[in-house]
Amino acid sequence: MDSGRFETFIDAILAIMMTVMVLKIPQPTTMTMRGIWDLHVMFFAYFLSFIILFSIWDHHRKLFNFLEDINNNVIWMYSVLIFIVTLVPYFTAWVAHNPYDLLPELMYGLIFVLVNVLFVLSTKVAIKHDVHNHEINGISYKEVLLLNCAIFLIGCVVSLMGYPICMMILCLLTVITWNTIPYIQKTYVLGDDDGN
Repeated sequence: MDSGRFETFIDAILAIMMTVMVLKIPQPTTMTMRGIWDLHVMFFAYFLSFIILFSIWDHHRKLFNFLEDINNNVIWMYSVLIFIVTLVPYFTAWVAHNPYDLLPELMYGLIFVLVNVLFVLSTKVAIKHDVHNHEINGISYKEVLLLNCAIFLIGCVVSLMGYPICMMILCLLTVITWNTIPYIQKTYVLGDDDGN
């Protein structure tokens, strides 16, 4: 099955999710710097969620530049990922309105981990199906996924100790590791947009 239509479908969903999140941020009560600053936690939550969605789109775009063929297993695995991704705006709004409450912070961190795990599984399924494509055989996220799961567990412990907002800060750390470590290790280098 050609991957072009499926890639366009995922691109559209991710674009909608990024747009929906910003609509959840209310207008400042007063049009002053103080009024804007009062919303800083909401802007931070939006920034984190936007970056994770953009990262998924970027990695997905690079992978699909090289994928030659997909099957129903790839489509269904990606549909599970997209289902979880569609929950990101909900949990972003929840944590943005309750940044010092334990449950929203833990659920926000959990959604980050689920997105990471499902992205890795989706990528593995796509690579396994296109097994003869040597340009994608070297892609590996194992170390990054293990590190991000460890960061999430640390975030849970710190949050349970009475500092729930630390979960958002550690989610930022997972975004940084997700986007830098593979390039440092040279384990995920698919080249430029033109495939070079």
